[in-house]
Amino acid sequence: MDPFAGLAEAYEDWYRTPLGAFVISEEERALRGLLPEGQRLLEVGAGTGYWLRRLPYRERVGVEPSAAMRRVGEARTPEARWVAGKGEALPFGDGAFDAVLLFTTLEFVEDVERVLQEARRVLRPGGALLVGILDALSPWAALYRRLGEKGVRPWTHARFLAREDLAALLGPPEAEGGAVYLAPEASLPFPEADLAGRRAGNRPALYLGRWR
Repeated sequence: MDPFAGLAEAYEDWYRTPLGAFVISEEERALRGLLPEGQRLLEVGAGTGYWLRRLPYRERVGVEPSAAMRRVGEARTPEARWVAGKGEALPFGDGAFDAVLLFTTLEFVEDVERVLQEARRVLRPGGALLVGILDALSPWAALYRRLGEKGVRPWTHARFLAREDLAALLGPPEAEGGAVYLAPEASLPFPEADLAGRRAGNRPALYLGRWR
């Protein structure tokens, strides 16, 4: 079952709301701060191509298992090459890419360890793996778990990891960062709410790590 069926066309609409626009801008700031150098980028679980449209790589390839998301991605991001596939069995040779991005993808895969193994396999020697997760101990993951319990897709199919889980699987990251410390019910002004979340000790909604 495709948890994203029927959601693809409106998937990016939330980014146009005031809270969504703040969240995605903070996530982009954190992501760009960790981008590795290189020419060839593979995004596993590329969704509708939101990041493929924005990241500065000469060659961009998106792997997406959801036919619905891939159709929207192909229409909105024709400059990227789109491939139907799953992270557990990437259809590329060893060492094909300079960088591999998994951005809130591990939440929806069947075998996390296998996906990470495949991501490392298709990286060239010295290439970089960049992983972003919705931290399991953040207020946002708590909200998404609750939505999943109520049958709201795609969260019915999500499983959450914490940054400690990634460290156990991949070892210490070369670099790391986070974004979005405010709570999901925060109100304007969002920068002040985000600072208050930091002071309160909230886990960031998004944890990002980079591994070589």
